[in-house]
Amino acid sequence: MINIDTINTQQKIQLTHQLTQIMETWKLTDQEQADLLGLPKSFKARHLYLYRRGDKTFDFDQHLINQSEMILGIFESLATTYPTHQEYCGIWLRRPVKKFKYKTPLNLMLSGETGMRRVWYFLDCTQSWQT
Repeated sequence: MINIDTINTQQKIQLTHQLTQIMETWKLTDQEQADLLGLPKSFKARHLYLYRRGDKTFDFDQHLINQSEMILGIFESLATTYPTHQEYCGIWLRRPVKKFKYKTPLNLMLSGETGMRRVWYFLDCTQSWQT
């Protein structure tokens, strides 16, 4: 678990880069990326290129830290599920899943923290043991 009080500038840079790379791997639109991170409505999705390049870091608060942990957990679980076909991870996120009442995992993730946790717990059953 990432502690908001102890995260330093270098860690913010690394986490920002890691998050943007994951979402690019999943082929999410800029708006989907901003929504998934729970960035404020005032944030301009078109400015994400500045974060991808490393010119800026996200302004991490506890909510963004929580979102980041879930995104990293989902990414890690998908990488374990599809170790030889990374491109399938992004495809899987956009396919309806019976367990989710035929909603796509991405739609659930975009619906908020509860939806994102459902997807993470579905992919990584050890998460539900911890809560």
